[in-house]
Amino acid sequence: MDGRLFTSLLVIHLIRWTGDEIVLDASGAAAAGVCPTCGTASGYVHDRYTRQPRDLPWRGRRVRLRLIVRRFRCLNDACRRRTFAERFDPVLRRYAHFTAEAEAALLHYGRTTGGEAGALIAVCSGLHASADTLLRLLRRSPTQPMSTPRVLGIDEFSLARRHRYATVLVDLETHRPVDVLNTHKAEPVAAWLKAHPGVQVLVRDRAGAFADAGRQGAPDAIQVADRFHIVQSASQALDELLRGRRRRIEHATIHAEPMPITAPAVPDRPPSKERLQSETARARRVQKWATVRQRHAAGEPISRIARELGMSRMTVRHLLRTPEPPPPIRMPPRPGGLSSPSLQPYVCYLQDRWQAGCTNFAQLTREIRALGYAGSGSLVSQALLPWRPPRPSRGSAPRHGRRRLRRYSVRWLCLRPPDQLATDEHAALDQVLAEDDELAKGYALLQQFRHVVAERTVAGLGCWLAEAEASGLAPFASLAKGLQDDRTAVEAGLRLPWSNGPVEGLVTRVKLVKRQGYGRAKLDLLRSRLIVAP
Repeated sequence: MDGRLFTSLLVIHLIRWTGDEIVLDASGAAAAGVCPTCGTASGYVHDRYTRQPRDLPWRGRRVRLRLIVRRFRCLNDACRRRTFAERFDPVLRRYAHFTAEAEAALLHYGRTTGGEAGALIAVCSGLHASADTLLRLLRRSPTQPMSTPRVLGIDEFSLARRHRYATVLVDLETHRPVDVLNTHKAEPVAAWLKAHPGVQVLVRDRAGAFADAGRQGAPDAIQVADRFHIVQSASQALDELLRGRRRRIEHATIHAEPMPITAPAVPDRPPSKERLQSETARARRVQKWATVRQRHAAGEPISRIARELGMSRMTVRHLLRTPEPPPPIRMPPRPGGLSSPSLQPYVCYLQDRWQAGCTNFAQLTREIRALGYAGSGSLVSQALLPWRPPRPSRGSAPRHGRRRLRRYSVRWLCLRPPDQLATDEHAALDQVLAEDDELAKGYALLQQFRHVVAERTVAGLGCWLAEAEASGLAPFASLAKGLQDDRTAVEAGLRLPWSNGPVEGLVTRVKLVKRQGYGRAKLDLLRSRLIVAP
């Protein structure tokens, strides 16, 4: 809050802290009031009353003004107003429950996040306000008129899909929305263009309504057809050509050679606690062996070596007679597998059953349990697992020597850019095009048109239009006729750098704002959230 402006209108007498709220006792600073009807100054105080507006929070705590408002008596006998209250504009509006700075903060919350989310943010910041309050502030906030842009982008968006549409106008030089119209018809858009002269470039998609609106409302403006929508129209022409062939060639199937599968590297298991202890003990024994031999080679007697190293002379002599370091101590294996005492009486029976063809571990376990075996089934599986032959590796040839079959959507192959296709996808596409001459011709026209738009060659556009009209393909002939009728705007789209990309991005933002409204985002509220003066 501007402290100078605040103190020039109000005088703070006392600051009190009550719980989570800070209360500022204040009163008017002016010596007299001015009658809003006749303009007569008066210092005669008729009575007083209290207002308690909310101010900006301080460190997350609510701040409330306890403002003593004086009511003056008008001294002009000819004035129809007998009494009037002193005013605190622009710090505090008449009948306002928030100061101007607090209203500005709430308006910012509502404009950026909507009513419900803005109310949550306001409560967390210390400004307690409902979602309805934020929506009222949004609708009451004046929308400052925007200057007429030199380069105007235009596109429609749906308010209720297939029922109602609106139009958004964007300044393509600043990427800021200018206005939102409650229709997508040509006449209202043309009326807006007539009421806002000065548009020199009109960027649009290939909608005929916007083309007519530009010719009626801004006849001197250069109309530019968006390049993305032009290429999209060519893709739709090929898609229409594919639509009649989906029953025959909906999918393309090719034989793919099996790819070798490399088994991932399996990390070594960490050593067990017993193994670490064994290695540590062996390292100590090797160190003693090396120390004894080194000191004896230096001429020290056996008695001194034994005394200083804390070992007997017999141990020293034994280490000197050993030519190699001490080997690791081999722990005797624990009884398990076929050598397990619980399984040993049934080994002959298991061998006979295995030779007879029974290799099911669960079945063999049940049979020996009937003979008296009391051990676990996992012990039987662990003991008999080495009897099975090794499995074939994962990288071997597939069963029966068959090659894998891969299926691709023909529509996906034809509409995807060629540089984004893999080698086998190119092979599938070549196979489909080789079997259908008309589809191959349409695919070639689409790729040629994409190249023309990417290179922005106006001369190449004329050649392509002639080829499309002479191709005999109805979708491309219709596309060529439509581009020929709108050729001036299409050529301007190839020559000029402007596009409708910022407008499409704003339409995506409009969809987010609509969803944040929870069904309450009417056009006036939508306009107040979108159009904000810089």
